[in-house]
Amino acid sequence: MTSASAQGVPQATASSSRDVKPPGWGSDELTAFIDAAHSNQYATFFRKWPATEKLVAIDAEFGKVTKTWVNPASEIVALLFVRCHGAFRTAAGLAMAGQAVETYVQCRSMLEYGAYAVHIHRDPPLGIVWLNRHQSPKQLAEQKDAFLHGKVAASVTAANQHAGKRFEDLYQRTIDFGGHPNERSVTGNTKMIEETDRRVMLAVLQHGDGPELEMALKTVAQCGMVALEMFQAVYSPKFELLGINAAMLELRKGL
Repeated sequence: MTSASAQGVPQATASSSRDVKPPGWGSDELTAFIDAAHSNQYATFFRKWPATEKLVAIDAEFGKVTKTWVNPASEIVALLFVRCHGAFRTAAGLAMAGQAVETYVQCRSMLEYGAYAVHIHRDPPLGIVWLNRHQSPKQLAEQKDAFLHGKVAASVTAANQHAGKRFEDLYQRTIDFGGHPNERSVTGNTKMIEETDRRVMLAVLQHGDGPELEMALKTVAQCGMVALEMFQAVYSPKFELLGINAAMLELRKGL
């Protein structure tokens, strides 16, 4: 099993054409926004290197697993790992683009992929419950009940008490700052400008350098580490063999 970035596209072709913009790109508000996000990613990568270096290193530890995977014991858990890695990469990209609120949406997804994997690993029949979610209204209700947040969090804590505490703290942060449309996700990314005859409310979609960017980058790294800790409980021998356990001890410093 491995992960794919561009299915069916030769890597050399994808790489050589990545900076060639098609005609019309940037002439509308959507593609101009995407272009600005990409420029922000370049700037963040360079100017915030200690933080982005951490993200690059965490990503490499995820990659060690999928690059050497052959016949994983549970296909479901393995697929959840790959999707967790994908959510980490998306969260990192959004954070580096300055899209703070959207970063927390992906961080929540990242944590849930890891937690679901642990939950199923500890109780393998839950894999069938998860797969059969859409087979009938009864099975949908059974899946929802079996994967209630409290039950999933309990599995994470049972597997690793310290990771369980960090998982819950970070999960609630992602809920507050973007995973749900809660107050902090909206007001925390709004600027108020008082003018003579009016008040201007500016919703920030792309943050420049500042506390919002710093927090988003750090949260991605923290969630990535907790996700690795959860999968460590599932793949402990493999993590040890690949040197991931030792690398995690270093990566955890400062987080």
